Amino acid sequence: MRFISNVGRSVLCLLALLFPVVAFAQPHVPPGLDGRFAELARQVPGFGGYFFDDNGDLNVYLTDLIREPAARAAVADVARNRPGRSQQPWVGPAAIIIRHGDFDFLQLDGWRGRLSAAPAIAGVQVLDADEATNRLFIGVTEAAAIPSVLAQVDALGVPRTAVVVDVVPAASLTTSLRDFYRPLIGGLQIDLTIAGTPSQCTLGVNVWYVNVSQGIPPGTAGFYTAAHCSTTRFGTDGTVYSQGGSRIGYERYDPPAFTNAQNTRCPAGYTCRWSDVTFAQYDAGYNRHQGALAQTVSRAYGNFQTGSIVINPYAPEFILYQTTLPVAGQYLDKVGRTTGWTSGQVSRTCADYFIGGNYLLCQDQVEAFADSGDSGSPVFQVTGSSTGAFSGIVWAKTGAGGFIMSNLNEIAADMGNAVTYTP
Repeated sequence: MRFISNVGRSVLCLLALLFPVVAFAQPHVPPGLDGRFAELARQVPGFGGYFFDDNGDLNVYLTDLIREPAARAAVADVARNRPGRSQQPWVGPAAIIIRHGDFDFLQLDGWRGRLSAAPAIAGVQVLDADEATNRLFIGVTEAAAIPSVLAQVDALGVPRTAVVVDVVPAASLTTSLRDFYRPLIGGLQIDLTIAGTPSQCTLGVNVWYVNVSQGIPPGTAGFYTAAHCSTTRFGTDGTVYSQGGSRIGYERYDPPAFTNAQNTRCPAGYTCRWSDVTFAQYDAGYNRHQGALAQTVSRAYGNFQTGSIVINPYAPEFILYQTTLPVAGQYLDKVGRTTGWTSGQVSRTCADYFIGGNYLLCQDQVEAFADSGDSGSPVFQVTGSSTGAFSGIVWAKTGAGGFIMSNLNEIAADMGNAVTYTP
């Protein structure tokens, strides 16, 4: 069974004292599926492992094909209880296909034990008794390590015919939207305290902002998030924001709501805003990436479908080179600390919502999942493998598993037009 390890597993031997004078070593029993393979190899000598192929059939390696009836009986329950496949469901029961193998699993596991107990070689990242190839696989992060690996294989008496050595991409520890992450980009979790209670929201999008009437000079670095992600919704209160345990900035401008007397678009007797968005200014010494949103390893489509929150180590960002306004039927995406990267179609545009004691005017609804903590999430259209067009900010979830957003035009109606989203 495949695994990734920097050092490899040590071979453990359990000594059982059966007689006063003579001690016998019990065989090494690998954990998990490899342990099952070892049991089968003792039950059916010559068994070399099994795997499901693309058709959903169970392929079984045997070094001695005369033992095929015993092997079929031993793995019948595995074929019968084949796991499902979500993307392209397998149709029909699994057939059992017997393949000739060169090595049984106990041989492969024994050789793996020798290698994992030997001194480590720089660059070796994967050591696997690979049931899909009936070989011992050694993955190195650079081709320069291959000669040293082969020399060690020879020195340990492992047949080269049983070994495959190949270069694999270097792996790294995963980082999620909820962890400390720099540079600061849209989609990361931000932390704040409301009425003495710790809360979490999502950093929406980095902006260069100016609002001279509020004393905010040109070129002020900060970010947008949801206005209710502060102590006072629709009122500037200086709420402090942190990311990954370190303070990053504070609320600088959250405009007040207006009434029908100020704008007849607001229903009489109510208070209104065009957006649920506030501007937070970064502290001195910030480390941010303008125009960047986090890209996680996978997205989910539709209502109540949760995407990944793990940042893709090979493509960690979307860069916003454009902006776009929602159009009914268009697919838009969002990245948030709770439900990750999700995507769905725009189902409503410029609709008024009465939520939280205020009317939010001319908002848009998207049938993609958002949940508590996703408030402030950036909404965008994917335009390429690592590019996007900014569209707005998430501020509410619907009972049907979608979200409500304030688009960039409505944000500008509250915050002013003097803002830069792109790099």
